[in-house]
Amino acid sequence: MSKIKRNFGVLAVMTLAGMSIASGSALAATRPGVTTKAQWQAAIAGLRQPGSGCYRASYPALRWRAVRCVTAPRIPLVPAPLSRSARHGAPQTVGDGTDYSAVVSGLISKGVGTFTNVSSGITEKGQVGGSGGQTSNAFSLQLNSQFFSGSPACSGSSDPSDCLAWQQFVYTYETRSEGYIFMQYWLIDYDATCPSGWYSYSTDCYTNSNAATVTTLTAAELASVSLTGSAKSGGEDGVSMAVGSGQATSVTNSDSEIDLATYWNTTEWGVYGDGGGSEANFGSDTTLQAQTVLTATSDSAPTCVEEGFTGETNNLKLTSTPALGSESSPTMASRQTNGTSGTASCAVAS
Repeated sequence: MSKIKRNFGVLAVMTLAGMSIASGSALAATRPGVTTKAQWQAAIAGLRQPGSGCYRASYPALRWRAVRCVTAPRIPLVPAPLSRSARHGAPQTVGDGTDYSAVVSGLISKGVGTFTNVSSGITEKGQVGGSGGQTSNAFSLQLNSQFFSGSPACSGSSDPSDCLAWQQFVYTYETRSEGYIFMQYWLIDYDATCPSGWYSYSTDCYTNSNAATVTTLTAAELASVSLTGSAKSGGEDGVSMAVGSGQATSVTNSDSEIDLATYWNTTEWGVYGDGGGSEANFGSDTTLQAQTVLTATSDSAPTCVEEGFTGETNNLKLTSTPALGSESSPTMASRQTNGTSGTASCAVAS
């Protein structure tokens, strides 16, 4: 349907559903009050994609257009160990289970991650895909759910009661000019032959959604990037990334992969190593603030907990966080630095 619309316009054979999508996109494209790139970036994060697949949008149009999906890289963005004992000494760097996450009362349907108060002149180096030498701007962005039990995807495990499901909405580095966005799914402690299409990782299993290519992010662009993850029971989950230049890309896939929408109540957000448990190494005296805005069944401020889920890390420490003002949605923020640090804390608002 999307190819017909793109290549041939409005045909007499177009279905009513197709006309509804086109009409909705047209209305979105003329939404009043969206004039700046920052306003457009916030608005496109809330615009649902027409269906399963890969899409792109460009400022100032608030309209997703279909693009070719590609195969996501077979690189595990690994879970943190379930036992956190004696892994870190103080002060604790971010990742591998050490992080701040936002917990809501009820369920989350969407999370938007951004960075504020990013140091000027910020630089970063990391291992591509978790191996090899240090490469500039090799990092991942991850907006992660909590580990949760009860997913139907765990039914074939050696003990479904011990199996935990996990979903990540991610950006990863590929080359100096190209990166990927996609969703990665995990069945932790599956401890049996992985389902068809899933890869084995120790006693765990993981698989990916389709991916879409994006222009490689630089560390400097962290100040203007947003990554959005969404989940809809019986529908499509989606990941989208928008940057200050006025470009946005998204990928959608069925929520039935692990049924995230039924269980999602906690979100971790940040910048970490580029897979394989690796580390994102920022230049000296780097500070940034990771901010998560949630759409949930409750409008109350989330609870901030010191708990993380990704096994990737960065070389920044959790530190004191400035207070948030009034926010239109449940919001959590934490500050990270490899400069002078204070007592770690986080801020929440709604």
